[in-house]
Amino acid sequence: MFVSCGIRSHGWLAVFLFSIPGCYSQYSLRMDLTEAGIPVTTFSKAELDELVDGTGASKDPYEYFVYVRRDGDSLTGLPRLVRYDENTGEIIRSELQLKKDDPYCCGSPDGIKILDDYLLLYFHYNPSASVILVLDNSLRLKRSLDGFDLQKVAPNQIVLTENMVHFAPTHPERLQWVDLSKDIDLEIYPLKNDTLRNRFIHDFVKHMPIACKQSDQLCDYGLIEEGCVYLGGNGRTEIAYDCGRSANYQAKKGNESTPYFTDSAVYLYAHNSKGWVYCAQPISEGESAALDKEGTKGYEKIKSRCTPKLAVIPDNDR
Repeated sequence: MFVSCGIRSHGWLAVFLFSIPGCYSQYSLRMDLTEAGIPVTTFSKAELDELVDGTGASKDPYEYFVYVRRDGDSLTGLPRLVRYDENTGEIIRSELQLKKDDPYCCGSPDGIKILDDYLLLYFHYNPSASVILVLDNSLRLKRSLDGFDLQKVAPNQIVLTENMVHFAPTHPERLQWVDLSKDIDLEIYPLKNDTLRNRFIHDFVKHMPIACKQSDQLCDYGLIEEGCVYLGGNGRTEIAYDCGRSANYQAKKGNESTPYFTDSAVYLYAHNSKGWVYCAQPISEGESAALDKEGTKGYEKIKSRCTPKLAVIPDNDR
């Protein structure tokens, strides 16, 4: 079954292994369920007439739809999930019970991924922050993740970009690996004692404008913009990223940051019995751009650049 987004901003995607985020709507629950092919007989008229933001996905024989009710221009209440079994006609409805002190949950539903043994519900908070709710096959909420740009790197394992402060002057990217089945996670970038990254910061400070060196009050040091592109992996124990950096100095009385230094490096990661290890190699801006275009095929081109041996230790000081 496949239904495209069509004229309305609403979408569905039939998948058998892995779905991508769908579109979301601002229409009545009746309209959304009907378009999804989910029978409405178990819902009351009052429920069906409510305006909702919602999104859906399919994995044979199931149709999924997650939504949050609207009250004018605002969202209200907890997210609700519907699962329809096309073979048996069974409809399961669930109101997801979340932590009351979670400041990021949940925003507008922004997509559903079906990843191996888990159902991942995406919610959009702002352009630099999202929350992902992780449910098992019984639709039980297992945990929430604060991040976006999720990549599947092995069965039931993902890497995501952690949420950032949207209106900050720079956005240093942080990557988090998560094993959903074991409920463990590890920040794999930035890394403590990363020689290339530390050298970049040292060189930047050394070449900062004289005015910045003379007075700490004139400039904010080390405003580093960082972004990492997933280059793929072997689907089991190895992954690769291309991480680019640019450093700025910023006069505290002004509103503009001036780019000063840039560099790029590839990071190769491997998981063994002792945990995650890595290695890093600098690359030119031209090669970085070419690898980014390759996307997940880039791993094959750089997997022999170095041998991961250094222990992955998160740099929690940055």
